[in-house]
Amino acid sequence: MKVITPSELKEIEGLIESVGSGVQEIEVVKLNETEHITQLLAFIRTAEVPHYHAEHDLTFTLLKGKGELYLEGESFEMHEGDIAFIPKGAVHFYTNTSDLSVLLANFCPNYDGKDSVKVEL
Repeated sequence: MKVITPSELKEIEGLIESVGSGVQEIEVVKLNETEHITQLLAFIRTAEVPHYHAEHDLTFTLLKGKGELYLEGESFEMHEGDIAFIPKGAVHFYTNTSDLSVLLANFCPNYDGKDSVKVEL
């Protein structure tokens, strides 16, 4: 598996192995960004806290592992290859149910990591 950009080719398997082995809970690695989008790899060994993004839409693909996505009051079982679209303002969180989940996350517009509003369920 690879990510291809105009300036480089990134082999994802090696990155998943090297970063994933050291993840205790959650870790994020930025892959690419422009003023319109930020592309991240999210490594989740545990679970996210319930939250929403006030100014960002999020689409993610589950590259490795399996888990459960809570989205606006519903739970969805997710497996490798599944894709989720989370519009801004939608309360969500992901819970890993395997050894490690790796998500390819795309935020629009560009995401600086600060637009995550925690909520109580």
